[in-house]
Amino acid sequence: MRIAPVYWFLAAIFLVIALAVPRLRPVGIVGSVILVLMLGWGMLERLRGKESEAMPERGRPSAPTSAVRSFPLTDFNTEELRIAGNGAPYELRGHVANRSSELRLRSLTAEITRRDCYEGALDPSGCVVLWQSRQWVEVAVEPGESRDFASQFWTRGEVPRARGTIRDDITVVAADGVPATRQE
Repeated sequence: MRIAPVYWFLAAIFLVIALAVPRLRPVGIVGSVILVLMLGWGMLERLRGKESEAMPERGRPSAPTSAVRSFPLTDFNTEELRIAGNGAPYELRGHVANRSSELRLRSLTAEITRRDCYEGALDPSGCVVLWQSRQWVEVAVEPGESRDFASQFWTRGEVPRARGTIRDDITVVAADGVPATRQE
């Protein structure tokens, strides 16, 4: 049985009142007794099984979003992925084409790595990583269709200023979709 955090909070308040403030000790004791009676009644109702009738079965999907499933990365194309903006906020832009015949592409997750390339960088590639981020992008593309998208995002924390040329590496690492609705 899991007791809601609010009961523990109330019990702590009543206990502190009863122990710390002699003038309010009756209030703390009465509050504690009422709280114990409420908890006892809740446990009794749970044992009798009344709660299970009113509550839906746990673990069973109850919303239409339960139809969301992983979308194979081979069933769509992304082109011209780029970052626009100066960080207040950035904007991820691109073009996506859904090649699936059964699933509507709902969203994708892009891993973005921004590098600063300059002479004198300690990395052998000549570029150092400024920041990395994973961004969730809602796209909603029906089977066989394609569209452009743009999604704003903020980076976490302080972003260092680039010394040289900026190079962005953008890779789609995950996607999800829902069964397509048949319109006849």
